[in-house]
Amino acid sequence: MNKKYNLTIATDIKGKGGVSSVLKVLDEAGFYKDTNTKLITSHSNYNNFNLFFQLVTFSFCILKLLYNLVFFNITLVHIHLASRGSYKRKSILTRIVCFFKVKIIIHLHGAEFKEFYNNECDDAKKNHIKNTFNMADRVIVLSTQWLDWIDSILLDKSKGLVVYNAVPELPIFETKVEKHFNFVFLGRLGERKGVADLISAFSRVLKLHPNARLLLGGDGDLNKYKQIVRDLSIENEVKFLGWISGNEKLEILKKANSYVLPSYNEGFPMGVLEAMSCKIPVIASRAGGIPDAITSNEEGILIDAGDTNALVKAMLFSIESPEKVESMQNKAFRKYLENFSPNTVVPQIIKIYKDLGAI
Repeated sequence: MNKKYNLTIATDIKGKGGVSSVLKVLDEAGFYKDTNTKLITSHSNYNNFNLFFQLVTFSFCILKLLYNLVFFNITLVHIHLASRGSYKRKSILTRIVCFFKVKIIIHLHGAEFKEFYNNECDDAKKNHIKNTFNMADRVIVLSTQWLDWIDSILLDKSKGLVVYNAVPELPIFETKVEKHFNFVFLGRLGERKGVADLISAFSRVLKLHPNARLLLGGDGDLNKYKQIVRDLSIENEVKFLGWISGNEKLEILKKANSYVLPSYNEGFPMGVLEAMSCKIPVIASRAGGIPDAITSNEEGILIDAGDTNALVKAMLFSIESPEKVESMQNKAFRKYLENFSPNTVVPQIIKIYKDLGAI
């Protein structure tokens, strides 16, 4: 009972998506071992549409949380939270932890949380959200843009902190031997990621550069986007790869001449950081934390979400101005090393734990 333990509650570390990726990075860096932290799974996206499975998973999460709070010396509970269903689950867990008077970190990930709060919540739900965040001893957000928002929620503004996502340094593929110029997108295929805009812009680029190719890696509404591709008669130039990870992802990044992410909403996308870490030029929107990682025309090219003309111009620039693009990717790599590597980010989280007496 004397030994201190901490808990992290989040989606399945073996699952898909940004939160799972963050957990894996921390685990590989030895963070959970070094901080005596146990992981508890609250949700798994392996069976996202199986309500019974999700209810069982969350019920076990509550039981594990209660067991640990009652029988172990738990100092801190670190809760990774997003919008909608994730918020509902984590708000219940936050109140349980608060009842036991254990310190809480809420780690906000949801790219659409502001939209959820502003457009989907009545006054009662907004007050519930405010109360939840104010129960925490620290609230970690992923960018300065998100810090501005959370400051409007918190009564004690000193609780809000920016900690960027981290990715491990990936191999740098200096020489591209592909005969095509490959634009790569990795992520869930949907409206939020601007996939239709990307396909539309690519079709226009293709008319000027027939050797261009678009590689789309991710799950989501594949049939919808395959139909758009068929309507544009570019089936031979656009490849749908499905969800990829591990060595498969490295093979795709090895082929990439440019990484493109024209999202409408983001937290802090891991794919952008991965591209920066292996010197792949980035074209992205100004959504979420992306402007914290990339200054336009310095470490990459930024556009406004939905501006397909600007997206076309950026894609053409990446093909037609290789020397300028090389300068950008070198600057991006240096910024990655200084701000987004595990060696930089993990000590920041450890410091927060120390400040809260959890280490």
